[in-house]
Amino acid sequence: MKKILHTTVLFSLALVMVFASACTAQPTPEAEVSEPEIITLYAPESTSSIPLILAVNELDNFEIVLYSNQSQANTLFLRGDVPLLVIGLSVGLDLFENEAPVQIANSYVTGTSYLVTYGKEVQSFADLKGESIYVPFEGSPIEEASIYFTEQEGLDWKTDFTPVYSPFDASVALLKEGKLTAVVLPEPMVSVVRSQENVFVSLNYYDLWNQYNPGADGYPQVGTMVNTEWAATHAEDIERFNIALGEAIALTQNDPEAAAAAVTEYYKFPEPVLVKALQGTNYQLTTGAKMQEVIENYYEVIGKPLNEKFEAFYYNTSN
Repeated sequence: MKKILHTTVLFSLALVMVFASACTAQPTPEAEVSEPEIITLYAPESTSSIPLILAVNELDNFEIVLYSNQSQANTLFLRGDVPLLVIGLSVGLDLFENEAPVQIANSYVTGTSYLVTYGKEVQSFADLKGESIYVPFEGSPIEEASIYFTEQEGLDWKTDFTPVYSPFDASVALLKEGKLTAVVLPEPMVSVVRSQENVFVSLNYYDLWNQYNPGADGYPQVGTMVNTEWAATHAEDIERFNIALGEAIALTQNDPEAAAAAVTEYYKFPEPVLVKALQGTNYQLTTGAKMQEVIENYYEVIGKPLNEKFEAFYYNTSN
């Protein structure tokens, strides 16, 4: 009897040890740690992206890719490979009108474009009547503003001038060679050509807008687009990004030298050019209802009012 009891006790202890070992070796699902989602932001290779770089560097689950090919960036965004894309306002609006799954989460650049001339400085568009004016592409934010400014002088964009659609790099090369009279460029291109002989930075689009619209702080030009489906489940990430961007803009405006020094590895331009480009760019972050008001006012002013179908274009946390 003692032998049987002893065997039974040993067997029971063995079962307890096996069970305890199994519980220790196999953690419950609640104990498993999943990898955080990495959120990719595509932004243009311009100095207007400097606050974006600073913002992303403060967010542990964000990364930024600077692109030079707009069509390729659009394709990645439309395919859903990239959830956030920074582009010109009119480009984002065109995507929305073509039923792309896009909303705008912020507008943050209100001044970065200048009319640059070769051979002479001009005081108005009237001084260029009959000339060719180079802009990046038809329907671009730059062309929208140019049409508006020429109309304020009683001129017609396509009758009194010859718009020439040319990429910035190509236009800058022609400008340096004296093969064009006028081109509208954004920063940092303006800071790059400013010191060239016979090149004049004639008109500041930010100042022109404020001249025709007293009390304004420039006009919305660049913003962050979000994939609609992705945005519906990432309200917290979008809010964190907008907060970080606001802080980065404040740093950029208060200390452009420090901002430029922090991003030199991302750019081919010398640090002094980055500083000048930042000083020549106006930033104003708007989101939510304020952003919608600013954008709608802009299109009302330039004679292209937006109807009710564009309500869905604006991202906010109540969507």
